[in-house]
Amino acid sequence: MENSPNLHLPYIMPSQAQKHLTHNEALDVLDATVQLTVIDRDLTEPPDTNAEGDRYIVALSASGEWQGQDSRVAIWRDGAWQFLTAGIGWRAWIVDEEVLVYWSGSAWETCQSRITELQNLSRLGIGAKADAVNPFSAKLNTALWGARPVAEGGNGDLRYTMNKEDTPNTLSLLMQSHWSGRAEIGLISDENLTIKVSPDGATWMEALAIDRNTARISAPASNFLTDYAVNLFADSGRFAGNDARDISAASFVSPPYLQFLNGANVAGFGRYINNSSDYGGTAGPLVPEIKNLIDGIRAPSQRRYGVEFQVACVTMGAGSSYDPVISGGSTYFTCMTLSFGPRVPKMTFHCYLRALDAPIAYRAFPGQALIKNGVRSTGNILIDPADGWVSMTVEDAQNPYESNGYNPTPMTVHSRGEGDRLLLACPALMGGITSIDDNVGVIAGINRWLG
Repeated sequence: MENSPNLHLPYIMPSQAQKHLTHNEALDVLDATVQLTVIDRDLTEPPDTNAEGDRYIVALSASGEWQGQDSRVAIWRDGAWQFLTAGIGWRAWIVDEEVLVYWSGSAWETCQSRITELQNLSRLGIGAKADAVNPFSAKLNTALWGARPVAEGGNGDLRYTMNKEDTPNTLSLLMQSHWSGRAEIGLISDENLTIKVSPDGATWMEALAIDRNTARISAPASNFLTDYAVNLFADSGRFAGNDARDISAASFVSPPYLQFLNGANVAGFGRYINNSSDYGGTAGPLVPEIKNLIDGIRAPSQRRYGVEFQVACVTMGAGSSYDPVISGGSTYFTCMTLSFGPRVPKMTFHCYLRALDAPIAYRAFPGQALIKNGVRSTGNILIDPADGWVSMTVEDAQNPYESNGYNPTPMTVHSRGEGDRLLLACPALMGGITSIDDNVGVIAGINRWLG
């Protein structure tokens, strides 16, 4: 019978002539111990009134009729107390406490105190009923997660880890009021940290987002000034002189903000023409390389008309000094940089580059992040002729305390050998760290609006 192993009968077996009495008594004991339930385990003396079959676990330091029966099971039977000695592993349900206990050999202990692992549970409810939709459910007023200290075998840290399967999935903390969503924070259908709010649980608005690659914060619903891009170059990077304020860019003018080293020189390569005949206009065709740039950064419906700009062609000289760069087993020498002068601690530079004859190297300095066609790097970047036009963005942040205030510059380009050519279009320098779209094209300077 269930729970009968290790049953210790407190009786001396009678003679064979009294077998009927022994059998009946054994049945009484089994009836009392199988599926053992006791009323209480804290009493040191028996209660004043008892019903047939009442059972108790005698508390320590018992007295009266229970004296000397500590921890034994007391049964009221036929107007007298009978006592059973529990065997190791006996279990008993304590009615007044609603707790299951077991006999360890020296004391009655709660079964819960010996449960150290719960593995592969399909559902768990704490103060609430778990179901298939919510296999873990809890109804409570406070919750505490505490780090296990070093003294208890831990490391003092507490890290709560959640994981989703893939980028399109959602990993979030959803906060509700009256079971209707009001706020959500997490990786919501992508891998950027997002905070959303809702007035009704149906319409959601993105309040804050943090880009995982740049740590840049955006607040789409706010009135914060974001992505403010005004070119600090007076010619707006159009190489058409500082007076080129309208759409046209008549002739090439080399600007003072570019510096050419190691014998390099610059000349005009051609211009983007408004109303170009390549796209159905009447102003004439584009130089093929310039048409290739426009094809890459403008939608087909927006290629015919636009702000004109000149393109610079830089040719490397015979010099071999000014901080050579070694990359891929080849040595590159400085051919072009921004002219040195006072600088602000944080600024953003953007341009389009194309290597015509041989690879060129764009040098990265400490504190600079180089972004080639949207891919971020903190090291030097090689641009191969096979790359075609490349969008280059540099986020340049220098600590004023550790800077001399005029270098590094956010653009330093190196070429490999004399005669190697590269193309430069639409350079722009902006104060602060700002987001630049690879398809931005010309970024206007403030003097575009000056008379």
